[in-house]
Amino acid sequence: MKRAYFNKIAIENQLSETKLNKDENHTMRVPSYQLKTNYFRMKTYTLLIALIFSTFSLFAQTDSIEPVLEQPKELVIEPFDTIYNEEAEEFEEPEEPEPFDEFATEEIDEDFANPEEVDTVHIRIGSHAVEIISNDKNTRIDVERIDSFQTRWENWDDNDFDDEEVKTIKHREHKKFSGHWGGIDFGGNQLLNTTYPSEIYAEGTPEFLTTAPEKSFEVNLNLFEYSWGFSSYIGFVTGLGFNFNDYKFKDNYTFKADENGIIQPVELEDSDFRMSKLSTTFITAPFMLEFQIPGQYDHKRLFVSAGVIGGVKIHEHTKTKIGSEKKRNNGDHNIAPLRWGYTARIGFENVGIYATYYNTQLFEKGTGPETTPFTVGLAFCF
Repeated sequence: MKRAYFNKIAIENQLSETKLNKDENHTMRVPSYQLKTNYFRMKTYTLLIALIFSTFSLFAQTDSIEPVLEQPKELVIEPFDTIYNEEAEEFEEPEEPEPFDEFATEEIDEDFANPEEVDTVHIRIGSHAVEIISNDKNTRIDVERIDSFQTRWENWDDNDFDDEEVKTIKHREHKKFSGHWGGIDFGGNQLLNTTYPSEIYAEGTPEFLTTAPEKSFEVNLNLFEYSWGFSSYIGFVTGLGFNFNDYKFKDNYTFKADENGIIQPVELEDSDFRMSKLSTTFITAPFMLEFQIPGQYDHKRLFVSAGVIGGVKIHEHTKTKIGSEKKRNNGDHNIAPLRWGYTARIGFENVGIYATYYNTQLFEKGTGPETTPFTVGLAFCF
């Protein structure tokens, strides 16, 4: 009876424990979707840790590797004062270089002995001079420090250079506009379109103003010049100067004013006639527009200018020579006191040609022949 009672109690306890275990298993069960999430998360963490470890390992190996430079095959670079010992197959210690005054003229190796087979280049970089000598086999580079700038680079005349090897280019700074008027002009005179009005000259009056162009000259002293430009290549030019003219006549005639103030011819002895001329002196002032065309590096310029010119008479006289006798007449010859005309110049740098045509007649109107002065010549500017 008692045994049956205890067996019943044991069976009930066992059933209770079994039920409790089932309940615990039921409460501890994890859903399947959560298990999958945890699995992928652990896998991700594992890969991330492996990647970080690999990266640190790679950088550690890179820092420990020393770079290996490829050695040149054909290029041989020697210090300037280094002497190669073929027997010992090693270089001696270089000596302290002396102050560099000019490139050394020491003997070169046999490979560079023939100048026809060697190319040499000299380069100056800052305070160092570099000489590169090369042929089909080897290349030699010499480097020297320049302690003084009074070297061969400034004193070319003291060194053995061929003019064909060195070309010096001088650059001029952007210069201000400067015209081409000041200077000295030499030209030939001529009287154009000469006529003798019938109102004051009778028919048959000799042509006493026929000039000899090969003996008639003009000299201009253009002492003052003023230029102002729109740019360095175009601008206006003006100034002041003196104009000296000599008109020599072909025939044995001179002239003077009669009692009515009319210029009349005076015939000279033809036996030993030497010379008859008219001389005038004017103060002149031009006003021209000038264009300049620059050459290479702006060193030389072609110039073209044109404008008007005016003059004020300050002196006139006639002069004759018959045999050894000379006569000069400083009286009034009715030369126009004021005149104006057109002038033009063309040239290169400081040399050019000029021409002047006066629109004013040589004599005052109604007092002499009607004729127009014209001049062409060479201009030397300064």
